[in-house]
Amino acid sequence: MKFQDIPRRIHFVGIGGIGMSGMAQYLHKKGYCITGSDRQQNDRTEQLSDLGIKIYIGHQNSNVGNSDMVVHTSAVHNDNEEIVEAKKRNIPVVLREQMLGAIFNSFKTRIAVCGTHGKTTVTAMIHEILVCCGVSHCAFIGGVYHGNNFYYGNDIVVAEACEFNRSFLNLNPTICVCVNAEFDHPDCYKDEQDIFNAFERFINNTDNGGSVVLPKKLSFLRTERKRVFYDDVVAENLKTVEGKPQFEIKQNGVCLGKTQLNVVGEHNVTNAFAALAVANILNLPTNKTLEALSSFDGVDRRWTEKEGICKIICDYAHHPTEIECSISAAQSVTKGKVICLFQPHTYSRTQAFFDRFAQCFKGVDKVIYLPVYSAREMPIGGIDSERLSRRARDMGVNACYADNFSEAKNIVLNTVTANDLLLILGAGDIVNIADEFV
Repeated sequence: MKFQDIPRRIHFVGIGGIGMSGMAQYLHKKGYCITGSDRQQNDRTEQLSDLGIKIYIGHQNSNVGNSDMVVHTSAVHNDNEEIVEAKKRNIPVVLREQMLGAIFNSFKTRIAVCGTHGKTTVTAMIHEILVCCGVSHCAFIGGVYHGNNFYYGNDIVVAEACEFNRSFLNLNPTICVCVNAEFDHPDCYKDEQDIFNAFERFINNTDNGGSVVLPKKLSFLRTERKRVFYDDVVAENLKTVEGKPQFEIKQNGVCLGKTQLNVVGEHNVTNAFAALAVANILNLPTNKTLEALSSFDGVDRRWTEKEGICKIICDYAHHPTEIECSISAAQSVTKGKVICLFQPHTYSRTQAFFDRFAQCFKGVDKVIYLPVYSAREMPIGGIDSERLSRRARDMGVNACYADNFSEAKNIVLNTVTANDLLLILGAGDIVNIADEFV
């Protein structure tokens, strides 16, 4: 689908999602007539309503109204009342990623950020650099940054490119950033090679004259596009102050400058270097780029701090590698105990990484496993958090299981002291428990 094929009246099913709400805002800004529905109200639906977009809470066939096209996410199935109604009336029905592709591919300069980990942060970092350098651009971020997940501008677009269901293959960037690649989404990919093949296909969606930014360890991904290895730049004299990295940036022995990141965790040095590589391709001034990186203060739910009964951190980490990074960062900023609350995300991922979801909590003082957040999936027999907690205990981890938020709250209140750190991990609705401890 091309941008010129998008009709004037569009209905979004699941409009409260991060990706859907950003596109709804963009098309509304461009003068399209937008409506949308979602199962429940959230910050995004309220924001869209404030813009004058008609939002329906709950799904019913009448919500489709006089729309000329219906957009939905993969989480909304074909038996949804509104999808059934649209097809009954021969109204075109397209997936979220197809709509994003039509919008994204209409820009002259197109920056897509993919990766198993860190793509939301890198997308937001690039956006912050463009803002600091005064470059008009449009940004679609997979999380909330400074109150929104969407920013409107011209000429350049930067967007998070998600590998789930191979949706990123709808995007044709001029600059493709591949932060990393690791096995995930076992409901879509059969093994690590399968996901590498998908990433390779995606980087080759890049324009012939474009650039692919990636680490040297992914140099086996074949492409004839110009490759820029973001880890040609190194951090020297690296130290952390309250968990935030300070370092000199050097390339080929030449110091490009010094910076201190305003986000916690050494893994963010890698994220910053990926964003820096994009700035260099765009010929943006280094001093302004470093200024932007030092002021970048993180995306919501990516190490979001709260103060309450103790220091509380909410983090979106839902893959064992991400959890290990979060735990390392937590241990660097507290002298007390690190207590983890973890809600596994999807049964297929829990099954695929069952032992790793136990092992990755070694070294914490206690982990409390909550029931699996099913998201789009049905339960898998024998795959549950109670069994996962037992597996963790077999590995020497101080682990327990809580059947619900109330039970988890009581365990936390009987465990933490004011000097401890409570690390709340997961991509589901676990973030809602944080207010119980404030």
